[in-house]
This record gives sequence, structure tokens and C-alpha cells, in this order.
Amino acid sequence: MQRRTFLSTMSSLVGTHSLSVRAADGAKSGPMTLWYRRPAKQWVEALPVGNGRLGAMVFGRVDRERIQINEETLWDGYPGRNEANPKALQALPEVRRLLFEGKNEEAKKLSAETMMPNPARIKSYQTLGDLEIRVPDATEVTDYYRELDLDAGIATVRYRYYFSRIPVTREVFASVPDNVIVVRLVCEKPGRLGVVLRLSRERDAVCLNDPGDANRLILRGRIDCPDLKTGQPRGMRFESHVLVIPAGGTVTGKDGLIRIESADSALLLVSAATDYRGGSPEALCREHIKAATRPYEELRARHVEEHRRLFRRVTLDLGSKPELNELPTDERLERVRKGGEDPGLAAQYFQFGRYLLMSSSRPGTLPANLQGVWNDTLKAPWNSDYHTNINVQMNYWPAEVCNLSECHVPLFDYMDTLAGSGSRTATSQYGARGWVVHHLSDIFGFTAPADGVWGVWPVGAAWLAQHPWEHYQFTGDRDFLRRRAWPLMQGAARFMLDFLVEAPAGTPVAGRLGTCPSHSPENIFITPHGTMSLFTYAATMDVEI
Repeated sequence: MQRRTFLSTMSSLVGTHSLSVRAADGAKSGPMTLWYRRPAKQWVEALPVGNGRLGAMVFGRVDRERIQINEETLWDGYPGRNEANPKALQALPEVRRLLFEGKNEEAKKLSAETMMPNPARIKSYQTLGDLEIRVPDATEVTDYYRELDLDAGIATVRYRYYFSRIPVTREVFASVPDNVIVVRLVCEKPGRLGVVLRLSRERDAVCLNDPGDANRLILRGRIDCPDLKTGQPRGMRFESHVLVIPAGGTVTGKDGLIRIESADSALLLVSAATDYRGGSPEALCREHIKAATRPYEELRARHVEEHRRLFRRVTLDLGSKPELNELPTDERLERVRKGGEDPGLAAQYFQFGRYLLMSSSRPGTLPANLQGVWNDTLKAPWNSDYHTNINVQMNYWPAEVCNLSECHVPLFDYMDTLAGSGSRTATSQYGARGWVVHHLSDIFGFTAPADGVWGVWPVGAAWLAQHPWEHYQFTGDRDFLRRRAWPLMQGAARFMLDFLVEAPAGTPVAGRLGTCPSHSPENIFITPHGTMSLFTYAATMDVEI
């Protein structure tokens, strides 16, 4: 799914904990369940849930549970922050001449001076923050078990207090129909549930008690991002709300905390919103939670029904050894590393990929970014952005062939926004019609080259055009082909027709049309002069696209 997180998440979901935790012996799980005997220690070991718009990583800790929360639109930066270089179009013929003459380094230097935008880098997708659940009396537990049920889309933690043997259960899921993250805390001995809740973020936010409702916590903030020209604040505003609905007991709110005491159980409804699409983040959070305030059993049933509507469309049977379901997932992975066979784990891995796409890309949301919808930092690796030179395409390769056609739609919505800004870049940068996007983008429609001269790779739109065509091939939807796919493909093709240039005499491809400037992403080559270069014309990858 995502090159830098999918494999590490699947292969690293194992952790330790500083408390005395005695694991469950002989725990039962189905073929679509990832399960573990220990809480997560690192972020990549936590279990992901998501509804396309909201995401959470559930650590399964005992005394201080961490549920890390994301909202898809919470990005640093602002629209129009990166402006195309006004020198680019004038310099293009000279850059081409130098490349055709084999003066690669001179072309590279000129491109760096004339073709990069200001600033040359985009900003990062950011974490929203953490919901912390403190359990004061959980000093030693036994029968610990945590799982992610891929078939239900629910992360569960179970354990018993060691001395009293009282069972405790937590369930977490991100609901598509109710547009919130749902957390349920249950202590099976009446009146024994006691926890303290807190919302936190590294910076740019404060946690408040709702003055009108002791049962509500509010995380409110604005990203610190001044306008490059005026210095005025331009950062995105955001909020997250947690509404506590207890069964019995008491709830008190003070000093940015909520304390639940002597309850049988508690239902937490978590929402988050930004002002990216307009509107008040506070009003949106209140609206979402109000609409989702219904009995837990109903919330769960609605979520599972919608989740299984997509998940159960595909089954994969590679043969299995049922006895291996008795082993936790980390032990099964270690067994395979040592040469053991586990076809059931391979099938589970395949379904985990479908699960990640379902959880980070639903109609009406943004497409899955470099890490899906999950990110726990303010400056994510590679900004957790949209890398259009491979990663966005990789995210969506499973969409049609794995019967998740609806999950493909956010990519087409995103392409529509890129086509608008990309047409301006095509004109200003290359004097071309149609639309262009280079090797990366963000949610503000960035389409110019970025980072360095390796960012001068103007075939991203052409490669993305494969996706609406594939969607049509699988759905047979001629209305989609006419209204949406054709304009996107036509615009990408028009740009390529205008961008292609005839190679001059004396070059190996004289008289042929080729891309120039060009390079193959993340590759270098040895020139006829024996030097290393990455800048060229008619790179093989361009020709293939």
C-alpha cells in the first residue's frame, strides 16, 4: 500500500511494556485477526483504524493508553504558498539545448536557478494529537490480549486486573456512517471503571474543558505558519472534541482533564475538523458528535455493516494451517522469517492492504497520502505528501482489482483540483496547454517542480491518467468516462503533445519527439564523458508513460 509504512507496520507490530503484563495463553483468533500478547511500544506497532477522513493508531497500553489521532486535512502551509518561477519559460529552450549537447551539469545548474518555485519545498501533513486514557489502578494485569479484526474493522484490548481478576475491555473503531472515532471502555464489575482522559498535542494547541458541558474535552489550535509575504498568520485552524457518555458513576471536568469514577462503562465519541474546506472547526466537531450520539450497540452495528459491505467482497484462500491462528501475529512473522510456511498469513497480509485503503480513502475524502491517513509527527517523513512519481499510484493499484472501486474516487476528485492549478503551471512553466504535475504535491494544489532539479519531472499527470481509465475498464461506467475520465486524460495528453520536442541532429534519437528536460526518478546514470548525472532527455520512464 504505502511504500514506507505498509511493510514496516506489518512486520513490526510487536511491543513490550514496562508494567507487569501476563499474556493470555491459548487466545483464539480468526484468520482475519492480527493479535498480540503485549501492548505496542512504538508507533508502527500500534493498530490502525480509519474512516477515510479520520484515522487513529491504538497502542493497547494498560495504565496509560495512547490513541493517536489524525484528520486528513490537517496540513502545514496554505494555498498559493509556492509560486512558479517566472524565469522558467524563458530558460526552457536553453536548458533543452544544453541537454541535447550533453552538457548535463550546465543544464542542471541553469534549471536550479530558473525552474524551481519559491519556496522550493512544500509543508507537511501533521498529526492532530493524542487521546490519553490513564487508568490509575492498573499496576499489574494478566490475560492481556490485543487485536485488530480486519473483518469488523475494530481494534480491541482485553485484560484482567491481576489480583481481583476483573475483566477490562476497550474497543476502538472509526465509523464511516457516523463520521467519528468510537471508543468504548468496559469494566465487567459494576462501579469499578475509573479513568482520566486528556487530549494533547506537541504545540500550536491547548486542551480545554467545555464550559457548558463537563463531559466534553476540546483540543483547539492553529498551525503556526505565517504568510511569506505579509507575515500574517495563515496556518490552518483545527479542533478535536471528545464527548464522554458514562454508564453510571460520575464525570468531572477540570484543568483540561476529564475524570470518570465508579462507572460500569463509558462511551467516548471523538471528532476532529479543520477549516480547510471552510466552516468552523468547533461547529463541525459539535455537529458530528451530535449526529453520532446513539447507543453503542447501534454505532457498532452500523460501522460493521458498512465495513463488511466492502471488505467481504473479496476472499483469498491460499490454503491455511488453522493451528497457526493460535499464535500471535508477531510470532507467526518470526516463524516465516526462519523459513516456516504460512499461506494463511500471506492471505491476511493481502487483506490488510485492502483494509488500509478502505480506512484511508472513501468517497468524499482526500485520497490516501504517503502514509494513508496515519502520521504521528508534525514533520512527517517525506512530508507524508502525495508523491506522484510512484507512491500515489501504488496506493491505488489494488483499488479496482481488489473490488474497492469506490475507494478510487477520492483520487479522481484530487486530480480535478490538480488539473486546475496544473493548467496554470503548464502555461507559465512550459508554454503548454493541458495540465501538469511534477513529482509531488499537497492538498493545496501544488503542481510546480519541488525540492531540487530532480523535481523537474513533468509527467505525473500523464501517469495518473491511467487511473480513471482503469476505473472505467472495471466499472464500464460510460458517464464517468465522458464527464470525468476523458477531460483528465485529454488534459494530460494535451500537455504531453505540447511538451514533446524534436531531438536535433547529432543526438541518438535525432528527428524523434521526446521529453526534455527529463529524468528517471531516484536514478542516476554515467554520461559518455564518464561523469554522473540525473538530468537528461527522453528517459526510459518518460517514454514508457
